[in-house]
Amino acid sequence: MQPIVEQLKEFFASRRATTLLYVLLFFSFSWLSYGVYLRVDLSSTGAMRISSTSKNLLRSLPEKATIELFASGDLPDEAVLVARKARDFIQEYANSSRGKVKLIVLDPDSDKSAAERARSLGIQQLNIAVTGSKKAQAQSVYFGLAISYGSKTEILNNLISLFEQQELENHLTARIFKMVKPNEKRIALLAGHGPFTLKKERNPNSLSIFADKVSAFYNEIIETNPSTGEIPVEVSTLIIVQPGSLSALDKFRIDQFLMRGGNLIIAASGMEVNFSQQFMAAPANPDLTEFLKGYGIELASDLIHEPKKNHYVPFVQPISPFQVVQYPYPPWVVVPRDGLSQESLITKGNAALIMPYTSSIKTIPDKLPTGEGKFTVEILAKSSADAWSQANFAFLDPGRMEEMLSTPKQNTGVYNLAIFVRGKFPSQYATQAPPKEAGTSWLKAAEKEGSILVLGSPFVFSNLTYILGEMTGLPLLEENFKTIFAAIDVMHGNQDLVELRKKAKPNIKTRMVEDALRRILTFLAFALPLGVIGVTGFLRLYRRQSRARSEEIPATAEGAGG
Repeated sequence: MQPIVEQLKEFFASRRATTLLYVLLFFSFSWLSYGVYLRVDLSSTGAMRISSTSKNLLRSLPEKATIELFASGDLPDEAVLVARKARDFIQEYANSSRGKVKLIVLDPDSDKSAAERARSLGIQQLNIAVTGSKKAQAQSVYFGLAISYGSKTEILNNLISLFEQQELENHLTARIFKMVKPNEKRIALLAGHGPFTLKKERNPNSLSIFADKVSAFYNEIIETNPSTGEIPVEVSTLIIVQPGSLSALDKFRIDQFLMRGGNLIIAASGMEVNFSQQFMAAPANPDLTEFLKGYGIELASDLIHEPKKNHYVPFVQPISPFQVVQYPYPPWVVVPRDGLSQESLITKGNAALIMPYTSSIKTIPDKLPTGEGKFTVEILAKSSADAWSQANFAFLDPGRMEEMLSTPKQNTGVYNLAIFVRGKFPSQYATQAPPKEAGTSWLKAAEKEGSILVLGSPFVFSNLTYILGEMTGLPLLEENFKTIFAAIDVMHGNQDLVELRKKAKPNIKTRMVEDALRRILTFLAFALPLGVIGVTGFLRLYRRQSRARSEEIPATAEGAGG
């Protein structure tokens, strides 16, 4: 037994054992790195960085999710670089889930079953322009994905565009959130009141583009009419747009919705614009105005005008197929960054808020809630100091605006255009009886905190703002979405999603790496660690041999002397 122990000690003390242990350590470290790893995004914009919001959601999934990425192997040169970065980002997104999300990459161009799968899911091909030919042409490629969770599936097409706009992570996380918690929150539109609808029409009174955007992140907007029934209990946020008349029963049911912790988003003006009669505007929404006063908010019967170019959207009129003329149009108000609250999470960091035909808003301190509990009032948007107000009547003919701008102004000053109030509101029926149709029991005090967001323009998320963006070539409605969706997230308690939505567009300077160089770099990434181990082993061997020779020389000299 003793010789075996001695042999083992001699083996572990030998150079061969040391070298073997180094090799085993290297391969063990490589194997462990697949499950435990650290990556750092050193870019200034953090384009490849996964937010903590996404990581927390993915790592807490009750069931595993699968991402099927359908990517053509043969992409045109114009798309290769961004597609490669987008693919790396999706891989990093899946890796950050710690095994909760599995990524499968499929090439429908070379795999018939993958092509059939893509068609069955509704993955659309992209048409990418190809340069370098005598006539313009496009190449159809696949670059979309499907997220599967349980029996649910969500589709994302045009990933290249989403990645370039820095919206890919936002869309991925929002789709997974919607599948994991399908009935978490519901958004409803007050229906049967006023001209604004969800119909897919190209007119200023349609909210169809906004509705489509909402359905991508939450569920589809439902419609509810308090004149005919209670506001459904699953509704967390009620949107009211230029409602016109409100009956006593309408007001009561909206009040009770607020008492049980509901949220109101009100986009309305105290004036009504008549587009068919030379853009005249007159007072409107008296019922809504009176209703809001009960919660300490006053919507004025006026229209705000901005005199400076960067504070309004110009009126664009085509005069030929190839030429347009622009007029100054102060009623189409633009609130730039310095007019938006940088202390509120809803508007912090936003570039602008576009508010066509907007009224001013005030708070009534005597009617705001007091007493125990936290109550907050945030002025989200203000006009410039040069803005002026037209009360009770306004003549808005685009051809007369230059004349209006040249005349002296009255009522100039800073006006509040958007206000957010949150807390336990007092019920308007705490001391008075509700209408007979309401029943005999009701909430006389708020059970939970609620929110009211009042925007002085009914067009702030209507198709009119999208049409203005088309006319001017600016993404006006997209800018407004940043504010509206941030407000919805804050109301729903999803503050972590706000920063994710507002992630800045990346501006990363990169260059293409050829496949040959890519293979060389991949080989070096594997070979260099082995080389380091080999060189280290050689140096240790050399030092041991040198030490052994230096020990033999004195011994030989001593033997010769004896």
